[in-house]
Amino acid sequence: MALALAAGDVAGLALARADGAVPPGAVAGGIGLLCVLAGRAGVCSAAGDHRGRGVPLAVALALAVLVGVLAGLPRGTAALGACVAKLEGNAPAVAAGTVADAVPAREAGPGAGLVRVSIRDARIVSGGAICRLGALRAFVRPGAAHEAGSAVLARGTWRRADPGRLPRPPEALGWLSGASLEALPAEHGVSGPRGLGRWIIGWRAALLARLDARLAPRHRAIGKALLLADRSTLDPATRDAFVGAGIIHLLAISGLHVGLIGASLSWLIGLRVRGPRRLLWAAAFTSAYVVLIGAPPSAVRAALMFWGWALAFRRARPARIGDLAALAATLAILADPLIVTDPGFQLSFAGFTGVVFGGRVRLPRPLSGRRVKALARPLAVSCGAFLATAPIAAFHFERIVIASIPASVVAGAVVGLALPALALTLILPWGLWVLFAGAADASLACLAAIASFFADLPLSWSGPGLGPRTWLAAAGLAALALDRTRVRRGLGIVAVGAGLALASAWPSVRSLLDQGTALVCTLDVGQGDAAVVRTGAGRWLVFDAGPGGAFAAAGTASGRPAMSDAGGRVVVPFLHAMGARTVELFAISHPHLDHYGGGAAVFDELRVRRVFDPGVPEPSAAYLAFLERVEEEGASWHAPRAGDRLRIDDVELEILWPEEEAGTDANEGSLSFRLTVHGFRYVNTGDAGEPVERAILARLAPDRPQADLLKLGHHGSRTSTSLEWLRAISPEIAVISAGMQNSYGHPHAVTLARLDSARVERVWRTDVDGPLCVESDADGWRIVDPP
Repeated sequence: MALALAAGDVAGLALARADGAVPPGAVAGGIGLLCVLAGRAGVCSAAGDHRGRGVPLAVALALAVLVGVLAGLPRGTAALGACVAKLEGNAPAVAAGTVADAVPAREAGPGAGLVRVSIRDARIVSGGAICRLGALRAFVRPGAAHEAGSAVLARGTWRRADPGRLPRPPEALGWLSGASLEALPAEHGVSGPRGLGRWIIGWRAALLARLDARLAPRHRAIGKALLLADRSTLDPATRDAFVGAGIIHLLAISGLHVGLIGASLSWLIGLRVRGPRRLLWAAAFTSAYVVLIGAPPSAVRAALMFWGWALAFRRARPARIGDLAALAATLAILADPLIVTDPGFQLSFAGFTGVVFGGRVRLPRPLSGRRVKALARPLAVSCGAFLATAPIAAFHFERIVIASIPASVVAGAVVGLALPALALTLILPWGLWVLFAGAADASLACLAAIASFFADLPLSWSGPGLGPRTWLAAAGLAALALDRTRVRRGLGIVAVGAGLALASAWPSVRSLLDQGTALVCTLDVGQGDAAVVRTGAGRWLVFDAGPGGAFAAAGTASGRPAMSDAGGRVVVPFLHAMGARTVELFAISHPHLDHYGGGAAVFDELRVRRVFDPGVPEPSAAYLAFLERVEEEGASWHAPRAGDRLRIDDVELEILWPEEEAGTDANEGSLSFRLTVHGFRYVNTGDAGEPVERAILARLAPDRPQADLLKLGHHGSRTSTSLEWLRAISPEIAVISAGMQNSYGHPHAVTLARLDSARVERVWRTDVDGPLCVESDADGWRIVDPP
């Protein structure tokens, strides 16, 4: 039954993507209901009943899709015309509402990440439009504290989510980024939830405050996420560790949490209440807990299944686990047909299906022994969950983490110990909680160590294009698994091979389709610089590759890189996804690791033909290691000077600086250039300051190095990008490459004021707006979504 449900969801989504005439979010509204009825009647079997008593699976799924279209059509149509869908992305926005979670006071600094909060009953004002949302996601800059339920005014930037081809609920169409919160007095009329809703918000805030006071400071954020689904205080390093290990779902209240809490409540209630009634009481308390934490899809699914199991037990009738899952899906889909497009919903039921099949798979004889089976069965369950959820995770998040298989087994066992300790630490009075707080702290520390260990293992893939290729591979393997006849097995193998070949060749096919269109992208590499250019003929140029420590480690002959490798994390995956195999030109603006450190990954993964380097005499071991790597690569090395020109296909590169021999100041010796393609002009001066800008203007006078796109010097520092320079360049777009919450204060307020004074039409910041890509062809240039 679980398989039938999952297949129905996939069929509905597939039909939605293929049919452009009907709003595709309308699909699958009645899948769960049909499968429940089918499961109860014995008609929804995988192969049908050969004795004529059942309905074939294909017929059941076709009826499910039809019912889904009819049930979801109104909701899908409304979603397509939602007010927030018409708001312009990357535009200033103001929202008023009430915060659902307490916002802690945090100081800004290098390690201070944004705080994610939910603003209920929000009114958004952006570009003259006023929209209303039941809930709004906002990423808030560190600042003053705000209590749950308080009225706030949030000012930030409206970021649009990728709409894809499926209508999504209005709450999922975007979020407020980099917002600042201001308290609103009562006279502004923002009252927020009333009655039970306000009581739930207040009670949850009180429980969070109690848990915050009773746990040790180092890992209390993990404890609050684990027990009460509050991840607002997780620091970025901890969140990245859990994501890298593939166990971030443990901090999102999954079915594991609800199952453990339900089992614990059943045991506790069973001390006073006998018989099936204890299960009903446990289900009621578990449901209250799920409502308290915000009712995430996986928790709702587990709670509904618990209710079905408890009711079936009371009636002394067996309950099949597939029927319970279908019942949970039915209620969720009938409440909101568009929930089938939610990644949390898809991952929850896919993971459940994988767990069921992993738990039922027949183990090989060497692994079926009593002692070995205790470890082999959890690994099989984890493998099943991974295989079922990997295509969905790759599709939505472009990431696959194989390390999640062993990490889930080990971390799941620790969570089983941590949750009861956390719950008792939270609810016990009179100082009795102290007896369990130590165990909770130790479990949380162990969980953090597990996440860090598995996150460091090289067992993950990420990057654009990963999702479609993973889905093709999964579809081919599924077809092969279902092809059990000898006559067609050869065709199944051929189909798998063809699918994998197409998946592998897709980037190259895509590069052929893009012939004639040039692309200029400023990538988001944090506190550093990186830009890539594709010529109209499909050749690639790379200007800086972001921060990285590989050359520094090579220069010292020991130690691991000291900084994040943006080359391997951002630049190389981008180039691979676009079909690049060779870099025609790799240019570094100057020998600072935040500009050329990521180049090691570029040399490792792609063939580099020539290198531009201003030739600053930098006496560092890292720079020498870089030069040695260029020599090993066999790339030609050049130190271009002002006035030099290079043409590659339809791209013309004009060097603006340095003029003669580069000085000893690396920043002031930055390689500066103007790139022209199909009339589109792009100027990049690296980290050069105002003196270099004046020198370039004096050398070119009376001409001006005008451009459509200007990369601000030195990440938006106040020592670069003078008002005279801005007026001479006269750009339509200014892009600032800087890291979120960087310790340098980039971009500086003075620089932003200069942009306003020069009346630059648009300012694009990679720390707020992400990567910027511009396409250029014979018809002109335009900003496009990053591939």
